[in-house]
Amino acid sequence: MGAIAVSKKEEEQIEKLRKELGIATKSGLIRTALKTLERKSQEEKLRREIRESVSRCAAADLEENKELVMAGVARSNRGE
Repeated sequence: MGAIAVSKKEEEQIEKLRKELGIATKSGLIRTALKTLERKSQEEKLRREIRESVSRCAAADLEENKELVMAGVARSNRGE
């Protein structure tokens, strides 16, 4: 793989981050950035899956509660 073209400003950002993070090389900074982005992406995917699961369970729970209420109303009408 070859070099990546970056602007002067981006080159300065890379150098600043590399020094702040104590990373010896630009390629090390890129590897660290890729790992971080991959982890954040996986975490967001997991959060999205959890939200979808909670939403599905909430909908099913709501439906079940409606059925239970209807069954309870039918039973109490018969007992009176």
